[in-house]
Amino acid sequence: MAKVAETRRWLRGDWAPLRYLREVQGELKKVRWPDRQELYRLTGVVLSVTIGMSILLGLVDYFFFWLFGGIFTTPQDPLRLGIAVVGSLIGLGALAFALSRE
Repeated sequence: MAKVAETRRWLRGDWAPLRYLREVQGELKKVRWPDRQELYRLTGVVLSVTIGMSILLGLVDYFFFWLFGGIFTTPQDPLRLGIAVVGSLIGLGALAFALSRE
């Protein structure tokens, strides 16, 4: 008798994976899907931000390559060494400030 009740409960949808799929279907019906124009606009925004961040990260990478390449290959270059020391002190100060606020 217990097996029959369990089978009926499974067929009604009380079985966890089946209930999950029904809930997912219900949530997908609530989603407002973008129209074609909005899709193109949002795709343009995503691509623009991606390209912009790639350029920014490339410039930051090039700056650090220039900075640390000069420090380790020519230690007598005072400009690069000064930038590195000041940057390190600012970073340590920011770290100490952040840790003191906790």
